[in-house]
Amino acid sequence: MSNKQWCAGVALALVGAVSADAASYLVLGRAGGNAQTLQAQIESTPGGTLQRALPGLLTFAVQSDDATYPARLRALSGVQYVAPDRMFTLGEPRQVPLARDAAEAAAQMQQALAGGTPRALGSGAVDQSLLAGNPLYQMQWALRDVQAPGAWNRGYSGAGVRVAILDSGIDCGNAWLAPNIDFSAAASLVPGEGVCVQPGFYFNHGTHVAGIVAALPSAFGSVGIAPGATLIPVKVLSEFTGSGAFSWVLGGIVYASDEGADVINMSLGAYPMSTSDADTQAYLLAFGRAAAYARARGAAVIVAAGNDAAQLGAGGDVGVPASAPGMITISASGPAGWATGNPAYAWLDYLADYSDYGPPIANAGPGGTFWYAYVNPAQACSIAGITRSCYVFDSVISTIPGGWGWAAGTSMATPAAAAVAALAIQRGRMTTGANLSPQGLANFRKTQVDFVRNTLQTSSDDRGPRGRDPYFGYGRVNADNASNVFYHAPRVSPAPTPLTPPYAL
Repeated sequence: MSNKQWCAGVALALVGAVSADAASYLVLGRAGGNAQTLQAQIESTPGGTLQRALPGLLTFAVQSDDATYPARLRALSGVQYVAPDRMFTLGEPRQVPLARDAAEAAAQMQQALAGGTPRALGSGAVDQSLLAGNPLYQMQWALRDVQAPGAWNRGYSGAGVRVAILDSGIDCGNAWLAPNIDFSAAASLVPGEGVCVQPGFYFNHGTHVAGIVAALPSAFGSVGIAPGATLIPVKVLSEFTGSGAFSWVLGGIVYASDEGADVINMSLGAYPMSTSDADTQAYLLAFGRAAAYARARGAAVIVAAGNDAAQLGAGGDVGVPASAPGMITISASGPAGWATGNPAYAWLDYLADYSDYGPPIANAGPGGTFWYAYVNPAQACSIAGITRSCYVFDSVISTIPGGWGWAAGTSMATPAAAAVAALAIQRGRMTTGANLSPQGLANFRKTQVDFVRNTLQTSSDDRGPRGRDPYFGYGRVNADNASNVFYHAPRVSPAPTPLTPPYAL
């Protein structure tokens, strides 16, 4: 694989059929219908082939080179929608690798491993003494923003909580991630591609996202917010093109739910789509069904809002799956000149300049911003002996194949929220004793999604206008509060906080 740095944020384009001579479609049955009966009807309808059956969602993916085939499917009594099986396509990120080239990356990796190979935490606490001299840890403003060390001080690391990363695969040999990966549950739904991405030094979206959740602490390297959590990589986007069919992602939600995921992270989505379009209604229904399927199995689905600086719900336009019912949708926040050391730029929670917003937003997470790049892109800053343009440090640093890199997007905010959810779940299980027996865990999982949603709502730091707002939702997630059994949300919201930096254009 070349050094081309695929993927990044979550501003996703829609593309059409999967090939020139065969189109793919999603077939959604009517509520209350029988999945087996519908599947039999589809299979007996001439002109197409069944590609993927998702009976738990009353949804099926089919393919045909016959233009009249969709009409025949729509005529079936049990069919509610037939819509093109569109493709999510990740765009190129605004991202910066830590190393200048592969040789420097190799040297950094050698330096990092000389300090000791990271080891799985198990049920142990985060050893923060490992981080004292870690230069990358000093750059992780997002950890301090969500107050992750507060959760770690109480002994919470996300241990025992399973977080599925539905993305473009993962660097399976990454020493900071591999001990936390459940390889027996990892899977790829991308035809012809394995879940493990090819070796090299380049940006890989899934690896960066996974590191935000659960990279292990060490003397050199980024650390995740929930470094004790178990990762389940589920590849639903190609590592080479960044593209993935809606049906692959729907299948990934079903798969992760069946594999016992507690949290499903989806740093992906498509925007804009008009609610007046029947296809949009089909997609919202399909992803709403997927969220309900996950909920019934105890898995909270946390999704990115999108990177279009657009208002979801305005003019009838929505994001998929950001606007689907049952999703926990995350916007992005971040600093604006943090590395300058200027006290006027110390605030960490401006709404990101690219972040989508609107009624679907449940919470915000630290995703990084580019505000300062508009003001002084040439100004250089140094942190822990590493010098870059000041605005680079306002992004989120995390793992990539062969090293580390900065990136910004709601793609980065979403795993921060997923990690906080993992810490909250561990706290909930331990304080209720649910972790002491299989039956206790099973009972806890019955209400786990409500627990996650309510905890994120009540423990977050109110940002923007008072109370719930369309920019930060209920607030920016807070790991310290979410892991504190004695924490109670303030009865009176604080004063409004700024949405944008004072120099915003």
